[in-house]
Amino acid sequence: MEENYRKNLAALREIDEELLKSLQEIEGNDRFEVFAGSDPIDVNIVDRAVNIPFYRSPIGDTEDKLKEIAPKIAYPFLCFFGIGNGILFKALLGNNSFSRIFVFEPELEVVYIALHLCDFSKEISSKRFTIVNANRFDSAAAMNLAKIDDLLVYLKLYDLIIALPIYARYQQTIEKVNRLMIDAIIQIVKTHGNDLEDALIGVDNFLQNSDEMIKNAAFIDMRDKKNAELAITVATGPSLTKQLPLLKEIQDYVTIISVDASLPILEKYGIVPDIVTSLERVELTARFYEQTSEEFQKKIGVFAISALVHKRLVEAVKGTKCLIMRPFGYMMVFGLDRHGYAGIGMSAANLGYELAFLLGYKQVALIGQDLAYGLDDKTTHASDHIFGERDPSVVKNMDTEEKIYFPAWGGKGKVRSNSVWELFRNFFIQNIADAKEKMTTYNCTEGGAHIDGAIDRPFCEIVAQFVDRKTPKAKIILKNANAKTVKEEKAQIKKIVDIMKQEGKKALDEILPLQKQVVDLAVELEGLSKEEQIEKGDFVAIARINTDIDKAKAILEDPTFMKYFWDSLRAMIVNLELNIAKITVKIPRNETEQKEKHLDYLFAHRLWFFSVKGAIEAQLKILEKYSL
Repeated sequence: MEENYRKNLAALREIDEELLKSLQEIEGNDRFEVFAGSDPIDVNIVDRAVNIPFYRSPIGDTEDKLKEIAPKIAYPFLCFFGIGNGILFKALLGNNSFSRIFVFEPELEVVYIALHLCDFSKEISSKRFTIVNANRFDSAAAMNLAKIDDLLVYLKLYDLIIALPIYARYQQTIEKVNRLMIDAIIQIVKTHGNDLEDALIGVDNFLQNSDEMIKNAAFIDMRDKKNAELAITVATGPSLTKQLPLLKEIQDYVTIISVDASLPILEKYGIVPDIVTSLERVELTARFYEQTSEEFQKKIGVFAISALVHKRLVEAVKGTKCLIMRPFGYMMVFGLDRHGYAGIGMSAANLGYELAFLLGYKQVALIGQDLAYGLDDKTTHASDHIFGERDPSVVKNMDTEEKIYFPAWGGKGKVRSNSVWELFRNFFIQNIADAKEKMTTYNCTEGGAHIDGAIDRPFCEIVAQFVDRKTPKAKIILKNANAKTVKEEKAQIKKIVDIMKQEGKKALDEILPLQKQVVDLAVELEGLSKEEQIEKGDFVAIARINTDIDKAKAILEDPTFMKYFWDSLRAMIVNLELNIAKITVKIPRNETEQKEKHLDYLFAHRLWFFSVKGAIEAQLKILEKYSL
């Protein structure tokens, strides 16, 4: 048993150092006692604190659970609460259908016992088996599990299986784990979206902005431009107004990273930011620049703009521009790495926070980052916001939208939010968790929602602790590209666009013939009842076409195609595949159910082919437009 434990800890050393350290602090099983029968799998555990065994019959209980799980044998992943003696999971991992098994365990001593009883070292190293300390599980950890790429299209299959009846006594922990996982899954699915048009707008905007991007300042030149010790990100929540007098007082000694929506407000108060961020693709965001003076904009160090924004916004910026690519495949393929990759979140504030980290700040303070309605007056933004303190586009939905509440800043009750702000908040939680080893985040909104991972502190306290008023900062100054670099990068863009067009046309040539077969057969069957379809259908032909469908879909797994098209099409494809996944994991119990599965798969792919064909053609039109 000690050999099992040694091998398991060695595997954990490469995968989960935090769990490893926690286990190394355990010197032996104290609360839980192990009883082993003559059969190697006849192992029970007794909780001596309450004198209750985990199993009535270790072998029988494990066999019963395996039968219960049998309908899910084709699922690519399963989630359990409770590891028990670990033997159930050793049996399940012998089935290669499961690419991953996650086990949430509230008692580390039970993990200690299970890792002595079973050798999971290979499964841990390959990440097929993940043990999670349920007591330390939080939003950031849930997001890390939910965003595993190869499980993405199966997320709607998530279920938390209670491994043994004894774990029912951990009801509160079960509910917490389940809630965090469901929230993370919703976040991931929403992040991918379901709007192909929005994704293609991003491709179109990027190509339209590419000329402007290559001739202006490059993101790589910002990396050494940290000009103060404290970065302050400025959003436009209702609490911002009360922070502005102090911000004005210290503006010469801190780095101010402002979202574009705050720009007109800052100009009114005489506050000049160092960096202004823009991320949204909506044309209306150009107004934030159009309603600020050119003189004011010229004082600002740099406008850090996502290369996906509307062209009108780029044209409205009169100061130093730095267009930054987002880490999407269809941008990275151009090889324009000096322009950087940032903006993994969904708001300009998320981008500002990311820049603070990338520029090397050790402390960052958030102000105006309420992510909630004003407590008394249902305000949505700070005073002097160009859309008003109660933005009509936000307020109009308050009576019909789902009521979402978060812990309030400073632990003072709860505040009401909405689904959009929830997405922004979740990205902050994830980013703060990722940055915590190098950057401390202080939430100084003094209102609005608490953000997990950030330390709630009054703005004046952070200013007193970190702002040195003896040394004024220098202005951030960037240089535009030289003519030679612009010419080379323009040629590089044209070359990649031509390759993208070739790959898109090649993909269409491969899927169009099969699409016709799928549509013809589906049309032939759709006028019949389900019973008639099963009775009259040519299931030899249907099975053959379904096999051909799987082969044709391999085009989306082709590295070259994915390189150029996946990130623009994935929103649509992920949503299609989330529904198809429910069909693929069904286990037919008889011939009729097998035929029903074949039919469901065929009809689901009529929409799939129609959507994918249309999406590729739409992107090709955008590429042709750039070539003109």
